[in-house]
This record gives sequence, C-alpha cells and structure tokens, in this order.
Amino acid sequence: MSALRTAGGVALLLLGMVMTLSNAAAACRVMDPELQGNYAGPCVDGLAQGQGAAGGTARYTGAFVAGRKHGAGRKDWSNGDRYEGEFADDLKHGHGVYVWGKGSTWAGERYTGRFAHDRRQGAGVYEWPDGRQLAGQWQDDQPLMALPPAMQRTARAHAERMVAFSRPGAKVCRDVPVGIAQVDRLSGVVLAAVGDRVRIRMESVGRFNNELDGQVIAQGDEILVATDLWYSCR
Repeated sequence: MSALRTAGGVALLLLGMVMTLSNAAAACRVMDPELQGNYAGPCVDGLAQGQGAAGGTARYTGAFVAGRKHGAGRKDWSNGDRYEGEFADDLKHGHGVYVWGKGSTWAGERYTGRFAHDRRQGAGVYEWPDGRQLAGQWQDDQPLMALPPAMQRTARAHAERMVAFSRPGAKVCRDVPVGIAQVDRLSGVVLAAVGDRVRIRMESVGRFNNELDGQVIAQGDEILVATDLWYSCR
C-alpha cells in the first residue's frame, strides 16, 4: 500500500510538472502576429527567448529575443514563400535568401543578399527559374542597376500593387477555389502596410469553408497578407 501511495505521489508530481510547463509555454508570447498560434521553446519573463519554433498563419524556426525574431532563422508562409537568414527586431535584416513560392505571382524566383529593415538593401542577386540573374546593389527594395524587361515588369507591378493596397480603407478581395468548380470570394479592408505586406480586417469570409490558406478565419479578424493573390474589389 505504501508503494502504491508513493507511485501515485510521483505520478501526481510528474503531472503537475507537465501542466506547469504547458501553462508556461501557453503564456509565452511571440510578437509577430503571424506566429501567434503556438510556440515551443524557452521563455523569459513571458516572452520567447532563445532557439524556438512558432506558428500561426506562417511558421518560424530560429532565434528569439524578447519575443521577437532576432538572429538566424527561417520563416515560411502558407503560399510557399520562405525567407532564411538573419532577423533583427522581427524584421529581415542582414544576409538572407527570399524565395517566392508556388502560390505567388513570382513563383520560383529568388533574391540572395543583404536586407535592412525588411527591405532589400546592399549587394544582392535576383534569380529567375530559367537561370537568368541580376546582380548588383539594392536600395529601399529597388535595384540600382538597369533592369531587364522581365524584372521591369515585376518591379512595376509590385510597386503599383503596393500603392493601391497600402491605402488605409481600401477594399480588397481574393478568390479561393472550393472543390472542383466553385470559387469563394473573401473581402477585407486595408488597415496599414507592414513592409511588403498589408494588414487587413476581414469583412466577408465566404460562403463555404471560412478558411484561408489552411487557417480558419472569421469576420473581423485582422490578418497580415502578401498582396499578390488579392485585388481591388469592384
């Protein structure tokens, strides 16, 4: 009987330790709004600190300082885009590689080089899937060298889209395939530009799955999105 009581006490102690660790992880904050679904890693004063992994509408594995991405890490978005390199205060900063995913207008293209405050800045190389390259200096996300026609179109389209989408109050829409023959239309209102993305507040989440890139969304949710799959509502 004494052995049983001892075993039961050890089991309760272990259960309490697991619950304590679980509660600590749940209370550990990550500042990036795209990563606020779950977190695994060390925590200091309620904030992610050290090597960890976090996920929400995007996923990140790497270094954290005071809840922010800081140091070497990798971030993946639901459309297949990914960035691997250095971060500072939650922004791409230092050397890194950005690859556009299959859900992007620029699928398969990549930039390798320097970043500053989430923008391409310094020496870098832009590459197309067919092997073409553009190497040189970049400033404020723009190349400081003559562009070939393909990149001129890419840069112009991106700049025009960001101007249209970064206006607070602009209404934007996105069509999401449902099954084989149906399309659901989602809509929202632009709140602000954040780097090369925009924060929008969802107004309509569609008639069917109420999902966006695998994440359940609701009317009134604020989400951070790339602009390439959205368009101005008519």
